[in-house]
Amino acid sequence: MNMRELKSVSIEELVHEYEQGATAYGQALADADSRAANRAHDRIAGAYRELRSRAAASNLLPLLKSEDDNVRSCAAAHALEFAPAQGEPVLIEMATRPGLRRTPAEYALKAWREGTLKFP
Repeated sequence: MNMRELKSVSIEELVHEYEQGATAYGQALADADSRAANRAHDRIAGAYRELRSRAAASNLLPLLKSEDDNVRSCAAAHALEFAPAQGEPVLIEMATRPGLRRTPAEYALKAWREGTLKFP
């Protein structure tokens, strides 16, 4: 969705767009497809910006329980901005496991703790 479309959809649709973007992002990373990863990242960031502009970012919190680790990881990293008590434990848990999600979780936690984590 482009920015104009994002402004006209419901909060539920924004959360769905965010979730779909996070799933696509994980798949693109697994496929080593940087162009698809960049497009998916833009979907995530656009949906997050719009949710934040509506003071509705907390609607992402149910995604912390997603079965898709990519969705959980993205939502947890963004939750550090508005609900760190819920996002941090998810990232800590992911940072202790082997696999693709470990390193991004470690970096998100490190940057957040250092005060250098930037949100779109």
